[in-house]
Amino acid sequence: MRRFGRPEEIGVWSERCYGCGDCVLDRFGGVFPIARCSKSLLNGPCGGSANGKCEVDPKNIDCAWQLIWDRLKALGMEKHYEENISAKDWRTGRGAGPRRIMREDLAS
Repeated sequence: MRRFGRPEEIGVWSERCYGCGDCVLDRFGGVFPIARCSKSLLNGPCGGSANGKCEVDPKNIDCAWQLIWDRLKALGMEKHYEENISAKDWRTGRGAGPRRIMREDLAS
């Protein structure tokens, strides 16, 4: 399975997509909840976020579901927010939210 990310700053990259071939990005405004949500929730937020930040690390992690809502609203696609998605095959999964790679010698 390929994984795709983006640079956040010099020396820091974060995961954004698993490249699994079972894409649901069209339903989430281009924000993949499995890669972006720390709890990998596919059908809505956990209830532990506050002010758009994730309870796992409120200083550094945005709530993926807040990002999804903001994007869907901006695109006029709010109706997709309440659609339920079928369960995925978790045998290829991993845990602990969006992964980040950081080169200490380059990151500020």
